[in-house]
Amino acid sequence: MDIEKMKKWLEITNEYKKTDFWTRVLEEKYSDKILEKNMYQPKFDMYQNEYYTFIIFEIPGVNREDLSLHLISYTQLKVSGIIHPILTLEKEIKRERIFGEFERIIDLPEATHAQLLHIQMNDGLLQISYPRNVEPVNFT
Repeated sequence: MDIEKMKKWLEITNEYKKTDFWTRVLEEKYSDKILEKNMYQPKFDMYQNEYYTFIIFEIPGVNREDLSLHLISYTQLKVSGIIHPILTLEKEIKRERIFGEFERIIDLPEATHAQLLHIQMNDGLLQISYPRNVEPVNFT
């Protein structure tokens, strides 16, 4: 979908009607930040066996030092980082890969603790595992 063509079409159609309903709807629903091509959320798969939960993220081009994992709650994990371009963008002829900051928050199927997360990076894959059936700690 070409957003610029859509905006032009909306301008033309708004000339022939009394309100700018669709323009207002699109501006409210899709902020410029959402429409930016560099808004990247890495894809992931989640698996479970009898003892462990496994999460595998695709994060090609991310250096370990540019990656951050944060357990927001016992059942929510935030993965964020930065993908740096290999060459300067001034030398670019064509680009399909995404560069810049990314963030993904996922709901975990079962509660865990940060110290139980086992993390590995290999060939552009971030592999996270943790034991199942861990009870949350009560601080009362």
